[in-house]
Amino acid sequence: MKNSTLLVALAVLMLAAACSNEPRSLQTVVQGTITVADSIDSSNDYAGIGVTIIDQDSVNAPVDTLLHMQTDANGFFKGEVLFPEKGYYNMILNRNNNDLGVIRVILADNDTLSVNAELPDVGETLTLESREHKAMETLLRVDRNFQRVGAFVRGGAIPDSMLLDELKKWTDLYWQVHEAHENTLASLVAAEKSAELLNNWDQEEMLNRINEVLPEDYMFSVAINFGKPYIAESKGFDAASNYLDSLSQISTNDEIREFIQRDKIQLYYDSSRVREAKALLDSYEQNYSEKSSSKKWARRIRYDLNYLAPGVTAPEFSFVTMDEDTINNEALKGTTYILEISPLANYEYQNDYDRTLIINEIYKNYGLKIFTLPLDQSEITINAFFEERRKAWPIAKLGTFDVQQIIQKFNVVQVPTRILIDKDGVVIRKYERAEFNDVIQGLNSAFRDVNSPS
Repeated sequence: MKNSTLLVALAVLMLAAACSNEPRSLQTVVQGTITVADSIDSSNDYAGIGVTIIDQDSVNAPVDTLLHMQTDANGFFKGEVLFPEKGYYNMILNRNNNDLGVIRVILADNDTLSVNAELPDVGETLTLESREHKAMETLLRVDRNFQRVGAFVRGGAIPDSMLLDELKKWTDLYWQVHEAHENTLASLVAAEKSAELLNNWDQEEMLNRINEVLPEDYMFSVAINFGKPYIAESKGFDAASNYLDSLSQISTNDEIREFIQRDKIQLYYDSSRVREAKALLDSYEQNYSEKSSSKKWARRIRYDLNYLAPGVTAPEFSFVTMDEDTINNEALKGTTYILEISPLANYEYQNDYDRTLIINEIYKNYGLKIFTLPLDQSEITINAFFEERRKAWPIAKLGTFDVQQIIQKFNVVQVPTRILIDKDGVVIRKYERAEFNDVIQGLNSAFRDVNSPS
């Protein structure tokens, strides 16, 4: 579904586990001892080591200092910290104006956190004690064991006949972590993992577990990611739309309700219900007209609805391939094709490449063509990409197309972006990043009337 942007933003919001629609500061005690190795300082005077906890939403966002204190001669510190939401925060250790370590700590209301470490080897000496960290340690231990079992499965050490029983066991183990550590971040993440595993074999039970944890803020992203697709597949579009409405009704968090509204607009967009999507977008813009981020998102999705929605004629484009062939809309009439727009240096594009090769091998027999418009700045990068990979379809030659014009026409906000276009030059679907998994569904729709390969 076209909800990767939503899910990333919503997951960040959920990790903070905001518990109220009303802004208020949470509070807890942070204490501990920071010492220095004798090999660095044998004075046994550990006074003046700075302990700072900051809040920063993103790399470019302003830094909010939540707590700053210094250790006494014994290296001890203790203070009360006010913070906006339960979640992870950075604790910076500083001595003599030098930052010597950054520790990721979980802050939760009324959950005393004890921190002990020795400089300079913070990573090896660090201990964190709190209810939240104890729960997270349990979850990480279960997760490490699960990953180990996964390696055995990939290595063929577990017979296929035992895989389902093994999967059931780990689903229940994650759920046990959830139940044993209620009201912690680890509990919520464990519930998500349990639901994710259940999604592979028992989706009805998956939905039951999601519903059991709702209306915890964190679980709304899980409901959108797993619950909604299951309902859409098993009960249809209207049921999925109603499910989103029910999620919005039980949430008391206005930010979550906004993201649910975004997802509903995208659901209608993806289902070619463009008129209804535009009406929902009109309502969204009225409800969130004061927020700059909301207005930015609305402008972006409105452009897609107007110019890149399913059923709309694709924007005009033209380029010359590395094999000196001229490609444009007119030349591709009668052909179903995918336009890929991405830097070849992009990590996600590189990860997708083998799967794209498979798709190309299968669907080229039905007439599919793929064209890639690289957004890299140098031909050296492109040539390096194909030193270890087979070039199986035409690649646009740098300088033969206007990069900014392509980005604007196809509203490229995330890369890779792919546009599937039918033989009449009409958009079937626009796909962004993780939505690559939906490409096959679009191709099956495009070639539904083709009975056998050409």
